[in-house]
Amino acid sequence: MKIIARILHWILTRRYSIEIKGEEILKEKGPKIYLPNHQAEVDPIVLLSVIQMYHKAAPMISAMYYNVPVFKQFLDLMGSVPVSDLDRGVRDPNVMKTISDAANTAFAKGNSILLYPSGHLCNQGYEDIGNKQGAYNIVKSSPDNLKIIGVRMAGFWGSKWSRAWSGVSPDFTKLFLESMFWWFSNLIFFIPKRKVVFEFFDITEDAKDKAKNLKRRDLSIHLLSIKMNILLGMMYRVQVLGVDLCLRQQWFHN
Repeated sequence: MKIIARILHWILTRRYSIEIKGEEILKEKGPKIYLPNHQAEVDPIVLLSVIQMYHKAAPMISAMYYNVPVFKQFLDLMGSVPVSDLDRGVRDPNVMKTISDAANTAFAKGNSILLYPSGHLCNQGYEDIGNKQGAYNIVKSSPDNLKIIGVRMAGFWGSKWSRAWSGVSPDFTKLFLESMFWWFSNLIFFIPKRKVVFEFFDITEDAKDKAKNLKRRDLSIHLLSIKMNILLGMMYRVQVLGVDLCLRQQWFHN
């Protein structure tokens, strides 16, 4: 799997200039649950290419993206778990059991999982977790040796893979084919690069403590504040000298 991850990482670095902060967390042994913000449809692939170079991590991914031809075979190699796309109104009454069972299986093997707490793309450069259950249920019943890792990513908002252009989720297959065309037409090595940053933080102690004492909605709000404010060192919607920080993220690559 590490070989595949390295090949994928090399391919993606032809398009993205990737900076990793908190790399020591990736090097630590033991199961982890990664809780990132979600700026663009492509960010799970790029994030996985980074994590998989250090250890195995099974992503919980929308069934809509999981079923894309070719992409599906790649996701299967990573042990991906397809879940219903709540963002598009698809309701699967067993979705929480699917997520919990997959998480427990991964943790028992010493593996990690990747779970997006919001369950959908951000609309304005900052995250809205809402009343989502996945992170709450897993954290509340997590084994003692599980580490909970917050992931702050920046640089994807404003790309065609985000909702910044149209306000809606882009067509994944169409955009993937378009990206491949530009990738090859620029002879792979000459395509312009977008700067992206992944920052990893250990929020285990605080998250587990709050999971025991807070209700689901309150924990979702708390995880949001952890990821996007204090522990992750950045607020996605604050006014700094009258300039919205999310606009700075949109032009991060310039």
